[in-house]
Amino acid sequence: MIYPTAPEALLEAMLAAMLSGVITGLLGRADSRRMARVSFAFSVLGCALMAALALGILLDGMSFSLAAGVPGGTSASPLLAVSFSSDPLSGLFLFLLGFVGGAISVASLGYVDRYVHERPATLASFFALFLATMALVVLAGTVFAFLLAWEAMTLVSYFLVVHEHSAWEVRRAGLTYLVMSHAAAAAILVSMILLSIGTGTTSFAQMATLAGGLSPLVRDCVFLAAVIGFGTKAGLVPFHIWLPEAHPSAPSNVSALMSGVMIKIGVFGVLRIVFQVLGVGPDWWGFLLLALGGLSAIVGVLNAIAQHDLKRLLAFHSVENIGIIFMGLGAALVFLSLGSSVLAALALLAAVLHTLNHGLFKALLFLGAGAVVGATGTRDMEKMGGVVRAMPGVALGFLVGAMAISALPPFNGFVSEWLLFQAFFGAFATGSLSTEIAFTVAAATLALASGLAAYCFVKAFGVTFLARPRSSAAAEVSEDAPGSMRGGMALLAGACLAIGVVPSLFLGLFEGTLRELTGAGLPSYSPWAWLSSLPRPAPGSPDAGGTIAFGIVAVLLAVGIVAAWGFRRIGAKAPAESVPMWDCGMDAPSARMEYTASGYAQPMLRVFSAFYRPQQHSALTELGGARPGVLAKTQEFETEVEYPLVERGYNPLADGFFSLARRVGRLQSGGIHAYLAYMILTLVVLLIAVRFFGGVGP
Repeated sequence: MIYPTAPEALLEAMLAAMLSGVITGLLGRADSRRMARVSFAFSVLGCALMAALALGILLDGMSFSLAAGVPGGTSASPLLAVSFSSDPLSGLFLFLLGFVGGAISVASLGYVDRYVHERPATLASFFALFLATMALVVLAGTVFAFLLAWEAMTLVSYFLVVHEHSAWEVRRAGLTYLVMSHAAAAAILVSMILLSIGTGTTSFAQMATLAGGLSPLVRDCVFLAAVIGFGTKAGLVPFHIWLPEAHPSAPSNVSALMSGVMIKIGVFGVLRIVFQVLGVGPDWWGFLLLALGGLSAIVGVLNAIAQHDLKRLLAFHSVENIGIIFMGLGAALVFLSLGSSVLAALALLAAVLHTLNHGLFKALLFLGAGAVVGATGTRDMEKMGGVVRAMPGVALGFLVGAMAISALPPFNGFVSEWLLFQAFFGAFATGSLSTEIAFTVAAATLALASGLAAYCFVKAFGVTFLARPRSSAAAEVSEDAPGSMRGGMALLAGACLAIGVVPSLFLGLFEGTLRELTGAGLPSYSPWAWLSSLPRPAPGSPDAGGTIAFGIVAVLLAVGIVAAWGFRRIGAKAPAESVPMWDCGMDAPSARMEYTASGYAQPMLRVFSAFYRPQQHSALTELGGARPGVLAKTQEFETEVEYPLVERGYNPLADGFFSLARRVGRLQSGGIHAYLAYMILTLVVLLIAVRFFGGVGP
């Protein structure tokens, strides 16, 4: 036993801490920063208890089941039964929520104190409630409890998105998010109804034992409805349009929580319904997820490259990484259909590990972006630059996140993407030509997405932090982010480094989930052998392999520190002399000589012009009296890119709905005679329907 405390007591303490955070934020004035800090402190406590509960579930086998029925004993009671329980899958996502949410809550203590100007206490209150509703979604054991918690999570997150609702763009983003979220909820409801009717139960645990008896058509419909519903919440293409609108509009700590954790609840839903309840299905299920994941990865990263808005750039990278996760889920389904549980476990390990990894480095990146945006007052990277001088701590944290999301060693993004490549390469042992071709394309897609991500984050970090300030706001930044913000970022950056250096220490967290969903445990070989030549450690135990790997890195780090100290001491003995920089006879370098975000993205806009469809506009002002077209006084150049899915897909669809709504609205004339006519017409239609379809009389 790791914890002498009953799991129910930990759960109650966690919910009590979250509720205290909600109440504290609502007790005082909405603009009280002191109450906001107290509320976020309760969120930190609640997340710590949540992570402790999750570790108990994952490593010590702790479990609980809390159920409540509907009083009265009516026949409808089973449908409205509320149950919350734990299993390895819920424990894994509870740990993600507890650790990442806790780090963001720590950072929020400083964020709300310096960068939030509208109702900070209200923001903190809804933040704590958001954490609680996500925990309830993960722990829900019945359909009704899941849908109730899901709807609460959606509504609370909507109010967080529109927190700064004075701007029209924020209200528009909130509306888009709300519409897409309820469309997703409708699809999820369809899948739940089909499962409940087909199995005769609303308990997920019982569904898992009875879903095998469903007809293939019903199973396919449940699968498609679940992918649409949960894929929309996750930001999977083509259901992702809300994500690049909502995440930039929300306060940055909320953006970090939504991108780091909330969209992973969509991944949790797919694992719960498709893997755990439905089980092994036809291979086209996996190929569909593989294709949607690859499409999301490429569409997300290409859209990110074209962005000048720093937070919007990060939002599109969430689409890319969700695509990578779904590629892993699709590969696992394909391998399960082929009967290869070992390869399925490897692919699923890559997917769930990348789910955790993305939560860490994306929250880190959004917190760094929030500090820069709060200090400069703009999200436009063209108006930043040179921020590293005043904010070295934030810059270092952002750099770690940028390297991790670009899958560069020694950070965690490299480990999960390397595992996914290993799973793709394992497809060549299946003997299926179609599978080999599909996974060859998948591997190439993943390699392209990773390379483009690295390209994009050179732009994001370089244009934002390096060179000279491009605006007076950037030049006036004089101090780093508050200590609590840097502390929260340090927790996330440290986790990114730890998983990248000694991944074997963390793999025990995934053992139970892999066995439950694929029937196989952790892979028997060690794809991280570049760290250690010893055999794979037992799940969750830091044996000699992890110790030696960590020791090697520690020794190398110590040697580097000693060498740097020695060179600094030697260099200190030589007299230092400052001389002007040679600049080819020009004046001192200015911001006009630097790479801009637009200029950096131009090569990719040209290479992928079929995707971007760039529209270029230029204006030339010539010198008076000069020969036309020879001497220019000023020249302006502007490039616009097109988003075909939105402009040619969703916008016409929305216009059609608005047009239909206006026509239907004409029925509401306000005249009593028209309403009486509607009632009579409805009654006649119902009588005809009963007569011909329902039957009358004996």
